[in-house]
Amino acid sequence: MRKSEFDDFETSDGFFEDTGDASIENEPEGEDLNGDGEYPDDGEFIEDENDEYTEEDFSETEDGYTDGDPDDPEGDGVSDGGNDDGGKKKGLPLTAKIGFIFLAAVILFAAWALGTKSGRGFCMGFVARFVKTNAGTNTPDDEGIVGDSAIPTDELPNGTINVGDDGSVEIIDKDGNKVEDTFIDPRSEDYVTTYLIFGLEQIDGAANTDAIMLVSINTKDNTIKMTSLLRDTYVKIPGWDKNKLNSAYAKGAHGAETGSEARARGAALLMKTIEQTYDVKISGYASVNFNSFEKIVDRLGGLDIELGEKEAKYLNTTNYISNPEYRNVVPGWNHLNGNQVMGYVRVRKEETLGGSNNDYGRTVRQRRVITAIINKYKSTKLTDLFSLTKDLLGYVNTNLTEKQIQDALTMIVNNGIYTTKSFRVPYGETFSDSGEAGIYNGSKYVTWTLVMSEEQLQDNIKALHRFIFLDPEEP
Repeated sequence: MRKSEFDDFETSDGFFEDTGDASIENEPEGEDLNGDGEYPDDGEFIEDENDEYTEEDFSETEDGYTDGDPDDPEGDGVSDGGNDDGGKKKGLPLTAKIGFIFLAAVILFAAWALGTKSGRGFCMGFVARFVKTNAGTNTPDDEGIVGDSAIPTDELPNGTINVGDDGSVEIIDKDGNKVEDTFIDPRSEDYVTTYLIFGLEQIDGAANTDAIMLVSINTKDNTIKMTSLLRDTYVKIPGWDKNKLNSAYAKGAHGAETGSEARARGAALLMKTIEQTYDVKISGYASVNFNSFEKIVDRLGGLDIELGEKEAKYLNTTNYISNPEYRNVVPGWNHLNGNQVMGYVRVRKEETLGGSNNDYGRTVRQRRVITAIINKYKSTKLTDLFSLTKDLLGYVNTNLTEKQIQDALTMIVNNGIYTTKSFRVPYGETFSDSGEAGIYNGSKYVTWTLVMSEEQLQDNIKALHRFIFLDPEEP
C-alpha cells in the first residue's frame, strides 16, 4: 500500500517536507473546510483520481483508530504519528540525524580550514607539531658520534666548535682565535628561505656527508629549488685547513660525547662552511643516516628506478650493494629495496643512465631517488599515510623549530608552490680535478678533490644566486 497524501514526502534535495494539505480524516463532520461545497459524511472518502485507497481502508475500529492507517502499520492501536491527538510525525532515524550533523560539521570545518587564513594556519600548526614531535624518534643515541679514526692525526690540532642551546655557534681555531670574527654575513632575502639536507654515512667511526643539498623556497617565482653540492669540492672549513666539503661534519662532531651533541656540532660546522663558501643564508637542517635511509626505502615498499647497462653490471660486481643476495639488478626498470637503493646512490665511478659520472653522476642518482620517494609517497593510500609519515619522520633529525616548520608549510600552501627546479655547484667545467696527486692544504695532500680558482668560485656564487635569488644575468 502506498503512502497517503496525509504524510510527509521526500523532496528532490533529500530532506522531508510537510505537504501542507488538509487531512480529510481530521475534518470535523458538517464543516466545509476545503471550501468546495461538499460536506462528507463520517467515514466517506473523497477519492482522488490517482488514489488507490478505498473506504474500507479507513473503516473505524473499536479502539478509535482506522484499519489501514498508514500511521499505524502494525494495527496495534499505537499510532506512529498523524493522529487526532497531535502525535509527532515520524522523522529521520537518530543515527541518520547524527550522520547528517557530523557530515555538516566536517564540511564546515574543511571550508574553514582550507578557505580561510586562520583555518590554514591551524592546520599548518597541527602538521608542524606532528613533524617536530615525531622527528628523530627512531634515531640511535650514538648516531653521529665520530671516533678519532675519522680525523687524521695530523689534523687533530685544528679548530673546535661549540653550539649553544640557542643555536649560536662559536668556532675556535688551533691558535685559540674566534673564527666567527672573520665571517661574512651570508646573503638572505625576504622571499627566499633555504634549508640544508644531508645524508650521513657512518662506517668504522667515520662520518662523511655523502649527500649534500640546499632546498630553497622562493615565493617570488613560487618554486622549490634543489641545489646539489658536490661532496668532493675543495673548500675552506672555518677553524680548519682546507679540505673536501663532505669532511666538515666529522670535524665539527669530533670530540662530542653524545649523539645529539655530535649531530648539532657537525651540522653547525657544515652549515657555516657552505654559508661562507657560497654566500647563502641557511635557516636550518634535516639529516638522514644512510643506515636509516635503507629502512625508509623498505618502509615505503621499495622504489622503481631505471638503470643503465653499465650501472647494472657495476652494481652486481662490486660491494656497493652490501648484501650479495641483492646483487641481481638488470638494465631498465627495477623495483629496488633499501639495500639496493643505498648502493645505487653511492656509486660515482660508473656513469649514470644518461652519461653522467663521478660526483655529477652521484648527485643525479640522489635527485632521481628523491623524486622516486616523493612519487611513492604521493601514491600512498590515505588510510596508510599517517602511520607511514610517523615512521619516516622517526629517521629524520632536524634543528628546525615547530614555528619554522609551520612557516615553511604555510609558504608552500598559501603560495601554491608545487614546482621544483634543480641545479648543482660547481656547475659546468668551473673547476679542476686534483686527481690522485691531490692538492696540498698546508698539512697534507687532499686527493681526488674538485678545486675552484677564486675566479671560478665567484662564477659559481653568481650562478647559484641567479638560481636561488633570481638575480639577472650580467651583460
